[in-house]
Amino acid sequence: MQTSSPSTFDRNALLLAFAWLVALVATLGSLYYSEVRNFIPCTLCWYQRIAMYPLVFLLGIATWRNDAGIRPYALTLSLLGLFWSSYHLLELWVPGVAPNVCKGPIPCNVEYVPSFPIPLQAGIAFLFISVALFWVRPARR
Repeated sequence: MQTSSPSTFDRNALLLAFAWLVALVATLGSLYYSEVRNFIPCTLCWYQRIAMYPLVFLLGIATWRNDAGIRPYALTLSLLGLFWSSYHLLELWVPGVAPNVCKGPIPCNVEYVPSFPIPLQAGIAFLFISVALFWVRPARR
């Protein structure tokens, strides 16, 4: 029976904590944009939020328990969010790419922060979370 070395647990704990912190900051940032700045989220923003918000809770619990077993579930959500962020950026930079997705009151090509678009911010957060989770290694049994 093989077990992981203490360094693996230390690395996993740091990676999980980093991923959780990124998810927490991204979630608080999106809430700040919508609740304080009154930016109305478009449909693709909501899809990204659907992927990000649960990560705060899943990664928070996994960090607290040092549970690397969360990796496949959290990584799936993170990669899904990265896909939606990338798709949203494509819609910003190439208008008309997603004409059937954004039928709500706010079109998906509205840039509230032109110098650093919100989907780019979300995409960077999802990328950081995905890379951190990629390096998490479950304990061998």
